[in-house]
Amino acid sequence: MGDLSKLKVAIAQPDLSQTDERANGRVQERMVERALDAGADVLVLPGSLIDATDIRLIALNDTRIDIAGSRVLLEAAGESFIVSLGRNDPACDFSVVMDLTPWTLGQGEHAAQPGIVLRPVGMLNEGSKVCAFAGATTVSAADGTLLCRLRDDFEEDYTTLVMGRSGSIAGFCENKLLTCLEKTVQRFDRQILPWGPTWVIGLSGGLDSSVCAALLVRALGKERVAAYNLASSHNSSVTKANAASVAAALGLDLHEGSIQGLFDATVAQMADLGFDADKIEGLVAENAQARIRGQVLSTAAALLGGVVVNNGNRVEEALGYFTMYGDSIGALAPLGDLTKVRLFDLALALNDALGTEAIPSNLIPHETVAGYTWQTMPSAELADGQRDPMKWFYHDWLIEQLLDAPSINDGICSVLEAYLSGSLEVGPVGKWLRFYGLDNPAVFLSDLDWVMSTMQRTAFKRVQAPPCIKVASLASVYSHPVVQGELQLSERYEVLRRAIARG
Repeated sequence: MGDLSKLKVAIAQPDLSQTDERANGRVQERMVERALDAGADVLVLPGSLIDATDIRLIALNDTRIDIAGSRVLLEAAGESFIVSLGRNDPACDFSVVMDLTPWTLGQGEHAAQPGIVLRPVGMLNEGSKVCAFAGATTVSAADGTLLCRLRDDFEEDYTTLVMGRSGSIAGFCENKLLTCLEKTVQRFDRQILPWGPTWVIGLSGGLDSSVCAALLVRALGKERVAAYNLASSHNSSVTKANAASVAAALGLDLHEGSIQGLFDATVAQMADLGFDADKIEGLVAENAQARIRGQVLSTAAALLGGVVVNNGNRVEEALGYFTMYGDSIGALAPLGDLTKVRLFDLALALNDALGTEAIPSNLIPHETVAGYTWQTMPSAELADGQRDPMKWFYHDWLIEQLLDAPSINDGICSVLEAYLSGSLEVGPVGKWLRFYGLDNPAVFLSDLDWVMSTMQRTAFKRVQAPPCIKVASLASVYSHPVVQGELQLSERYEVLRRAIARG
């Protein structure tokens, strides 16, 4: 075994591109220069966001490296060292492994592993999902004592240390969700849309669009964002005032216009095609308005050489509560893996970061002992007096239970078991069961049936939804495929459901 007190190691946590190897090469060259300037014997860094075996050991100065399988013979500073790559090996002087687990909500501090654990930063775009890597590369002693930790705020970092001795330990990132979303929007914009397009947003004055607008301005600057408020006769004065307030707080020029003329023209066009104009009502009329908004936003983006951002959240996507080719359009859904409840906290974090109430307080509910009070309830505003059909707080929780389980069947059975045992009633969800009358088994089962049938009936929409930044959980990152058609529920589900129905 070599004398580790003689080995000076440079460790890099680079900002890696998924597809631009030339950019990655330039990052590596820059890290080599820093390591040489620091007098390091060897530079250790990850080489990829998709290959956990792509660990780079770069010899510096007079160091020699001989690779034999997963072991490396390192000759430096007059000593010989055996390094294990890809797995912890106590028989070696130290090990270097790579952790390519994307960052998600609820992810705690990483358990200490002896040796060097490389965790890069960057964005992984896999079509329907965009994952983010936070960093937090660590060096630990053989007994697990933390010797060094690099930044975990989705930013590049670098250090040099003598192996076996303590090095710098970075503090933890605050507002990690906000930081993740901002950095990932920036990387998506830079890597996927390198021409620097204008991001067009439909700013309705509701919570989701207000949060999304604030996020875009924070990530890209107000000059890159174009906001449009496209009202109809159903939009309230409150939300229109909210849109104006949000735009003013963010420094955006708000382009206001009415879609009523285009809707009336659509009704007339359908009459010309032989349809009864009086039957263009209800859901048909609501979806027509949403598609008109999508058309106007898309045309604005085309004229500006830009892209449309999608404002949808996780609950809406799960229930298919959006209109195909209407509010389902967009190059990216930054909030698409977040429930409405999580957006409340994100709104407050954005206001705090901006130093002003950019997102109006009337959009954020005030939680009480019994439930909540809300000045401006969520609404698509496609009909007079319309309110979203979700049971907020409870459905947010339920959707997470269903989608973060290994399968929908596993998720629904876990919910039924918890309800049957009474553990839901005494836990945090109990308040929402009582608030919505779901402590009545018949009401609970009826609501569950509605959620499940709505999810399955609209599954085809989720297949075509824009890519979103995956942050809810590892289950959402490695999500099970969307099941279209009838869901085959298990015998276990049927047994549990009958037991609840019997009371």
